[in-house]
Amino acid sequence: MNDKVLLSISEAAELFGIGQHRLRKILSDDYECKYHLMVGRVIRIKRKPFEEYINRVEQV
Repeated sequence: MNDKVLLSISEAAELFGIGQHRLRKILSDDYECKYHLMVGRVIRIKRKPFEEYINRVEQV
């Protein structure tokens, strides 16, 4: 999983230690799609931008 660029919700929850519901809330507020990508109806999290977001915020 270390070399994956796009992560599923469950993979990101496990990797970052954030619940799936909280991840979905963060992504629903991401109107400019900086941190996620829709592949059909499936949400994929852009790993690098999301890691930068997590490092930047004080509270999730």
